[in-house]
Amino acid sequence: MRYRIYCDALVTDGQRYRQRALVIEQGRVVAWEPYDPARLARIEPPDIDARGYIALPGMIDIHVHGGFGRDMMEGTTNAIQAIARQLVRHGVTAFLVTPLTAPWHAIRQCIAAAREVRTHGADGARVLGCHLEGPFINPQRAGAQPPEYIRPPSVRELEAELGELISELRIITLAPELDGALELIRYLVAQGVIVSVGHTDATYEEVQRAVELGARHATHTFNAMRPFQHRDPGTVGAVLTMPELTAEIIWDHVHTHPAAAELLVHAKGAEGVICVSDGTTGVGMPDGYEFELWGHRAVVRKNAARMVETGGLAGSTIAMDTCLRLCAQAFGLETASLLCAANPARALGYECQLGTLRPSAQADIILWDPATQQVAQVFVAGVRQNLVSPSAGIESPATNRNTQP
Repeated sequence: MRYRIYCDALVTDGQRYRQRALVIEQGRVVAWEPYDPARLARIEPPDIDARGYIALPGMIDIHVHGGFGRDMMEGTTNAIQAIARQLVRHGVTAFLVTPLTAPWHAIRQCIAAAREVRTHGADGARVLGCHLEGPFINPQRAGAQPPEYIRPPSVRELEAELGELISELRIITLAPELDGALELIRYLVAQGVIVSVGHTDATYEEVQRAVELGARHATHTFNAMRPFQHRDPGTVGAVLTMPELTAEIIWDHVHTHPAAAELLVHAKGAEGVICVSDGTTGVGMPDGYEFELWGHRAVVRKNAARMVETGGLAGSTIAMDTCLRLCAQAFGLETASLLCAANPARALGYECQLGTLRPSAQADIILWDPATQQVAQVFVAGVRQNLVSPSAGIESPATNRNTQP
């Protein structure tokens, strides 16, 4: 079916184009057209009158653990599909399932479920693969990662524990200063996996060595990494100054001060930064809601998820529409869309298919309401999504999702 979406403007690839109609056919953008007065006088189905809205590329969240009462570490297709249905409400049209540091059997189960959903598809946002955050991280920078499951970097252990599931990994977060890390980086780069420095106490020089071996990414910059000092620039200094590294940022005004987020964009340039949610089970849940991170309790308090025992942050309670809105307040919608859509697409090698509204791209589209600064409608591969109410997507797991066998 061929149809048009008439919108006040479309924003893509850092540019704004006013009064355009997006032409959609067979799930792809096939053309842009200027407003046609004759057509505007009588817009009929299947064409869509979206005047008053701005069309944006669908957002891609490359670091998300769960949300809406569900956790991807449940290790079931049901959990991932339930989360996918909710993420699309917030303008996310594709994402990486993100297992965290846990027993290997739980990591395997999560990745296997992600593979099944990726292969067979699901309603809502599409799964592009996995971002494995751990277990090869530094215990000194563990953050909310369960310390009892942290492992020393080992190619042999990774192959033994994941086997063919390694092919599902798009990104892996590790600490490059640990013994065995450099060998693992060489191996992962050869496998086509993006190596991300994170949960790390690496010096500037240790990050530099990792970059020389092919590391290309940094996980939630500023958080759980060696900070910047003028005589010891640390991991943060490396991320700020090394153009080879793309830098994640949790743009929620909780994990990072707004000035720190803006500093990162000024240092890296808009094309060097990627917004992520780092969303956990607590996304979309009310204050006082408690959930479990492999034996460690967390609670939602004042728009943040915090560990009950320590008060430390335990991932975020936001989705990507919050990142888009807050980034746009600082830099404008054109730049915010780069950080939330184009940049993650490019990092994953999908720049011609996703994160853009250029002709021939997938018709993954957000209609953004500039008056409310909220997502009004979403299309995935040209199909209008059912934006269910928050409560409709909160589905309780049949069993305790973090109970070990």
